[in-house]
Amino acid sequence: MELTTITQIAHGRLIGVAPDGDLRLVWDHAIIRLPIFDLPHLASLLDLWLLEEEPALLRRGYYRLTHSPEGGCHLWVHTAGLWLSRQDVQMLMSLVNAVVEELCRPLCRQPKAPFGIGYRKFIASPRRGHHRN
Repeated sequence: MELTTITQIAHGRLIGVAPDGDLRLVWDHAIIRLPIFDLPHLASLLDLWLLEEEPALLRRGYYRLTHSPEGGCHLWVHTAGLWLSRQDVQMLMSLVNAVVEELCRPLCRQPKAPFGIGYRKFIASPRRGHHRN
């Protein structure tokens, strides 16, 4: 699959943009589709997981983190899952935070327009005298 790399943290561990415009998380041999609009939820979930001592389950949007019987944790994105060690969670957190900075933060800095970006301002003409009450 052709991907345009946004951020890469190690060989075989990156987040990129696919030709269809969706984000893909490549983690060793697994490729998981990530919804871009929900990416800040994944960043906050990973931050919270590392802050908590032993959370049983954390869920944000499409993402779920649970403890694994083998140690470490499982990250679930819909039905796709990854087993991650604590070090892997830290690596993934820095990868996701870098992508959030790259893609999501610029959208927050854009000027607000009533109908969104790209719309011209519509100026209503004043009423003529024959429409008075």
